Amino acid sequence: MASIRLAAAAAVILLGAAAAGCDAAGVRLPPGDGHAPAAPSDPAGARPAPGPARTPGGEEGPRTGPGTDHEERPSASDPATGEAREPEEAPEEAVAAYMEALASGDPARMAAGLAYAAEGSTAHDYLAHQVSVARAGADGGSPAAVFEAERTAHGWKLCRESDPGGAPGCSGYRDFTAQDGLVGGLRVNGGDPGPGLLVPAPGTRPRAESAGVSATLLTAYRSTTAKALVVTVGFETRENADLDLHQAVYRSGSGHESRVNAVAGRHELDAGTLARAAFHLPGASSGGVLRVGGCLEECSSLVELAVPVR
Repeated sequence: MASIRLAAAAAVILLGAAAAGCDAAGVRLPPGDGHAPAAPSDPAGARPAPGPARTPGGEEGPRTGPGTDHEERPSASDPATGEAREPEEAPEEAVAAYMEALASGDPARMAAGLAYAAEGSTAHDYLAHQVSVARAGADGGSPAAVFEAERTAHGWKLCRESDPGGAPGCSGYRDFTAQDGLVGGLRVNGGDPGPGLLVPAPGTRPRAESAGVSATLLTAYRSTTAKALVVTVGFETRENADLDLHQAVYRSGSGHESRVNAVAGRHELDAGTLARAAFHLPGASSGGVLRVGGCLEECSSLVELAVPVR
């Protein structure tokens, strides 16, 4: 087994876990009380206080090593006979390139890894979400965490060095299936991330606008283990604006409201700027509305954005 130490800018918000667990991008989100933590944060899947270790994109590291659960691999059907057949394994070279990109934590390098995942597949959407979280972290000036990517007998394992006083967290990746000769499917910590992913196509992304500030839903992911929703949003403004990211409120489809408890991104936007932010919502699911407020320069106008997460 060859280990590769990679500086991962916490892109393994570990994608749906920030303050409650992660599964791939390890970016820590500052707590949503309006005050940044004493320790450096990394916006894509961070936790506001010492707690379960997170991995990229937003999930807790597994309590056991990857592959120790004995769930059966998903089966596919033969289009000619309709009989179940074993899915084709993804090419080893594509899997290695995909995992090294995911672990890197560098938004540009992570984005380059999308070339090894089939367009529209679970693997592509999963990495796209992690990239968006990592970019939100970079916009907010979050430093990189350190990850180690290691091949195992069952797949791959990503581990982050422990925080002061904490324990290192690991996530397991396995059952990589092929689609169009690239990586199509995978399991993270034993679960399929596909049902928890929401990555709208560019022309279909929900959008909101207020006082010359626009907000566009980029991705959302509810991790398979942490049961937390991480939403990434792109902001653009025609005038200088200050957004109250830490005061954002999420209203679920059932009408329940909750405030975000961790955020990554830059809240002070200059005219003409594009910026991303990642919001961590424990216990939430897609299908609701994220409300973000703020002011234009000198509070000449209030900003009230309601972004559909669906």
